[in-house]
Amino acid sequence: MRRAMIVCHSQTEAFSCLRMLEGAGVSAVLRKPLRAKQDNACAWGVRIRAADLMTAQRRMQEKNFMPIRVYTFDDENGG
Repeated sequence: MRRAMIVCHSQTEAFSCLRMLEGAGVSAVLRKPLRAKQDNACAWGVRIRAADLMTAQRRMQEKNFMPIRVYTFDDENGG
């Protein structure tokens, strides 16, 4: 299954993102991003289904939320 990871600056920011997305009906999970995809040690991510990415991006834009990065991956590749 395809997933997307929204990488945030901190665990607190990632938790806020998770709550914001769940308010829009997007199921999400807090996770540490892959080491290769981290910008710093404090980075945390919010994992969602890739099919929900457009809804998540729309919600983030509405709330002026700017993550570090967003990437997609297959479940077999981790994340």
